[in-house]
Amino acid sequence: MWNDKIIPTMYGDLPTLTAPGIWDLFTLAKTSFTIRSLTNDSDELDVGHRKLVHAWGAEARFRFVSSKSARGYTGIYESGSDCVIGRLSMATKPTKTNSVPALALKFFISGHKSENLQIMNSTSGQKSHNFFEMPFSNIIPPPDSFAKRLIQNIFRKAAVAFGAKDPDPTHLTVEHLAKILVDGTSVVTPKSPYRLIFKPTMAAGALMKDATVESDFRTNLARYPVGQVMYDVYALDEGESADDLPASKIVGKLIPTTKIVASSYGDEKLNFQHNMEK
Repeated sequence: MWNDKIIPTMYGDLPTLTAPGIWDLFTLAKTSFTIRSLTNDSDELDVGHRKLVHAWGAEARFRFVSSKSARGYTGIYESGSDCVIGRLSMATKPTKTNSVPALALKFFISGHKSENLQIMNSTSGQKSHNFFEMPFSNIIPPPDSFAKRLIQNIFRKAAVAFGAKDPDPTHLTVEHLAKILVDGTSVVTPKSPYRLIFKPTMAAGALMKDATVESDFRTNLARYPVGQVMYDVYALDEGESADDLPASKIVGKLIPTTKIVASSYGDEKLNFQHNMEK
């Protein structure tokens, strides 16, 4: 995927960032369209589909390096992974006062479909344009505006139609990463955290501390050093507070092994399945 699809389609000139239009919102409102974010386990979008949110982003190859104190969690939490593609994106076009960054990860498994993870800080976004200003998680706060609550209800309807055990779109599950090893072996007795927190390192935060709406986030991300830890990954069990993140709760580190690049394949084809337990 990296060598044959992403690299050959790197942009020469970055396309202009745009926000979803009114017809995009009508399309999102169709359960038959939105449910595919949950049911499509392919690495590519359906033919004829396109990203209506998180439409613009950039990709890199990553390593997930498991901590020696992985707290007994199994699967990828235990083994780590050297074959990960991540997409760093914005939910919509940034404004002078707001940006909504997010990260999607695709863990490649031998002889098996990829396992995917979607994380962000909130749908409300942040005042800063520093992509690494805030931590990301699979569990985020409820939306704080009518428009975002409306979109949340659209995704909730899709989750109900999907048969999700918990149809709350602000809570994606992470159990699937505990159920399989990177060599394709299924874990007999999986143990998973309830929540993951991806906390950007101080070095990552410093890279974009002066970012503004005028400086394209994709251009800024392209400066990220290969091999420099981007996120410390914390794991929490149900009931544990995200306000307390001691080093003992670190289960791994996320490290880019290539430059971060923007590509038409990443924007137009690359698919990351949203995970909800049935």
